[in-house]
Amino acid sequence: MDISITLNGGPKTPNSWSEKTLEEQLTDKLGRQVTVDPIFLPASEVDTKINLLMSAKNTRPNILWTGDTKEYSKWVQAGIIQDLTPSLQKYGKEIIDYYSKDTLFYHWDSSGKLYQIPGDVAEAGTMTTIIRKDWLDKLGLQVPKTLDEFVQVLRAFTNDDPDGNGKKDTYGLSGDYYFRSLAPFFYAYGVDPDAFIKQDDGSIKYGATMPQVKTVLQQIAQLYGEGVIDPRMASAANITNEKVDEIYASGKVGAFYRWVAYFNPSGNAAINFKQNNPGGEYMAIDPVAGPDGFKSDIPSAPRGWCYLVVTDAGSADEAVQVLNVIASPEVNSLLRFGKEGEHYTMDNGVYNRKVTPDEANKLGLDNFSWVITRKDASNLSNTPEVTKLFEYKEKTSQPMRDKIAVFKATNRPQWDKYSTDIQKARDETFWGIITGKLGIDAFDKFVDQYQKLGGKAVDEEANALYSAQEEEYAKYDEWYEENIIPYK
Repeated sequence: MDISITLNGGPKTPNSWSEKTLEEQLTDKLGRQVTVDPIFLPASEVDTKINLLMSAKNTRPNILWTGDTKEYSKWVQAGIIQDLTPSLQKYGKEIIDYYSKDTLFYHWDSSGKLYQIPGDVAEAGTMTTIIRKDWLDKLGLQVPKTLDEFVQVLRAFTNDDPDGNGKKDTYGLSGDYYFRSLAPFFYAYGVDPDAFIKQDDGSIKYGATMPQVKTVLQQIAQLYGEGVIDPRMASAANITNEKVDEIYASGKVGAFYRWVAYFNPSGNAAINFKQNNPGGEYMAIDPVAGPDGFKSDIPSAPRGWCYLVVTDAGSADEAVQVLNVIASPEVNSLLRFGKEGEHYTMDNGVYNRKVTPDEANKLGLDNFSWVITRKDASNLSNTPEVTKLFEYKEKTSQPMRDKIAVFKATNRPQWDKYSTDIQKARDETFWGIITGKLGIDAFDKFVDQYQKLGGKAVDEEANALYSAQEEEYAKYDEWYEENIIPYK
């Protein structure tokens, strides 16, 4: 069996240890000699390269990795990619067992066929409220359970010298320029300014225009004016993970809304924090409840940001067999982390790499990342405790998962046409209110401006798409029960 596959992750090392190891695993598990031919995609102009590969049968790979592309529908119409349902039923148990029903829906075709296999799909909940436990203990404060209690804690972290240096040099909350960093406030009111939200009447509405947002902005502006919120959050330059990691490691901030992975002791954020603050300790807490008792963490989108298709250049059965082996927990871990004892050790559940980054690149570790990337216990970089926290965040993010409308359609002409201007106006208005440059009445002006910037067309498109999507899901539900459940 000779299988060609495009790859866009990892160091893109040809003839690597990982490539040869995969061939050995496939040969052993499939009982026949298997040769893998990786085609490394360029760092830039990826779509151009993919389109060239797909333009002729003799250049098409057996398995194509790609992100969202408008070419996909053309491939379906041209019949150059294959329905994988029969092959998954025969050879894809690891794949269909791993991916959730909702995730597969976003890759399912309304014709009743499955042309896509998800590649890299985020954990159901990847973020959490992080708070300084040692500061709580020092100031005699309880873990906050409500938004009001959270605000009291943030004020204490700012004003009551929690680091004991006699200076007023700490902040209650910090993060990046994105509104996700302010999720404890927005989500306590059941709104997300970056999402479309289901309404009680069955319609959906752009979250940034909901009246609850005005209340939230007013509260955040009050705290910003008091110096409780780190002013670096309001800078458009503060958008990189590296910048926030530096702030986190400084030990001068009491709370963040940030990644669950921060609790991996082998991660840079955790290592740098401990080096600077030996006695410091962060903890993850449940989302805080708003005035009506609602609380939630941020849910991740259930669809994969990338996927794989099998072209007409070879057998779908063979391609799925290869992908199913890659999807198995032991092979998935092997390709990403190498061999235990040789390339890494596990010390009390903590992953420790034995090879340098340069050595890892030469080995080709992560060459096959984004090809069915498991986010469960196979991800050895997560401690067992962090894996459990990820699983728990699936539950704590469910309330907003029930509220947020996630669109299956990637073709949204009205949103594509107007969203840049809408988001620019939103950001200027909201950060203007938060920093005190604009009064709270600017929110009402933004809502009016939203309509003038194309909001009416955006809302009409969004409601039509989501209504059609709900009807499609009902058909998918029947298909899934018939075509997937019996084979799990």
